[in-house]
Amino acid sequence: MCIVGKIGSDSFIPRRNDCGNDCCLWSKLCDDLVVEILCRLPPKNLITSKCVCKSWNRLITDVCAPNFSKHASLGGFFFRVGKRLAYRDKFILHFVSYDGKCLSANTTVVESISALLPFKFNFKNLMHSCNGLLLFVDFAPGSIPQYYVCNPLTKQCIEIPRNIECERLASESDCGEQVQSFAALAFDPWKSCHYKVVSFNNWRNYCLKKTVNFDVFSSDTGEWVSHTVPLDAPIYEYELGWIRNVVYLNGVVYQISGEKYLLQFDINKLNARATELPKRDAIDTFGLIGVSGNHLHYSSRVDSTLFVWFLGGHSRWVLKLSLSIDYIYDNRPFLAQSTPRDTFLRAWAFDPNSEAIYFGYVRAILRYQVESRVLEVVHTIEFDKNATSRNYVMIPYFPCVVILKGIPNPN
Repeated sequence: MCIVGKIGSDSFIPRRNDCGNDCCLWSKLCDDLVVEILCRLPPKNLITSKCVCKSWNRLITDVCAPNFSKHASLGGFFFRVGKRLAYRDKFILHFVSYDGKCLSANTTVVESISALLPFKFNFKNLMHSCNGLLLFVDFAPGSIPQYYVCNPLTKQCIEIPRNIECERLASESDCGEQVQSFAALAFDPWKSCHYKVVSFNNWRNYCLKKTVNFDVFSSDTGEWVSHTVPLDAPIYEYELGWIRNVVYLNGVVYQISGEKYLLQFDINKLNARATELPKRDAIDTFGLIGVSGNHLHYSSRVDSTLFVWFLGGHSRWVLKLSLSIDYIYDNRPFLAQSTPRDTFLRAWAFDPNSEAIYFGYVRAILRYQVESRVLEVVHTIEFDKNATSRNYVMIPYFPCVVILKGIPNPN
């Protein structure tokens, strides 16, 4: 129970000499109550409140930010759209905000990212989104990729140091051989303000040895560390067969291989394993992985049924639901009457905080509420753009109030 007026000497509550007479009322509240009040502020207001005084800065950084991050609400989605009349840079990064009910286009988020990054980007440059941080890559010709970690809310961009050892090995590899296949962020803001960039290498000799190599950059140490772990999974000699969709959850990076296996890389225990996807022999698409309710989910289609599983204990798949594609299509709302049936052959995203699945087609984004079995249009795409049918995933984004550690990119 919170007891007003009894404040210890190590309290975060600002004293009169810290912030002036205006803080005398706050000084009568206990820490828990102040944290409860501050955590109810919108993300931008919470960050601004750090400027009140040193005590509040310390309180928000050490207590409020982790608490806020643990219960952060969905901020929106990134996905790829095409400019209908453009011939160059046709596919661009599009962001839609989520207000708890609908999605709405928000150009300010992408514009703020443009002001942070030192290069012109589009959808392909966004590698991963993890608990409020975004990982971008600049594919520099003749060199290994240059990574950037951005926090759009705090308007920070960190240029990740190049991996010198990776560059050396790349220079020694065969001419034209791809150096890296994909990268991901590992970030748990309720545990630490530090993050990791996990870069997976794609060298032929690792495949032949049934091992996989990945490099981990830690913002805590500022250094890259290389790891090689055994991985017993069907992998082609010249390519690892990664699909773009990558998920980080509770210390593990998840990815689907071209052979329809779920690859799991534990970056804390430094091990890797492969789990066969459910109905692997029957599915004709790679499907979608995502997080909902703090569980990894997987969705794929078999004939006219869309299945959703979640990964249970001991890496066992548990069937969560099966949806009739014909039922969804026949019960689509009036505003989506022009929606083709192929729209529902593959899910675009899971709602992280509710039992809902997102679908998309050229003109709109739709959401299917599992419990009520209601399909609704939640976003109509602008007339000069369209969402390509080849769009593989909507990338969820959560506002993050944590200040990044590292040297901000001066641009």
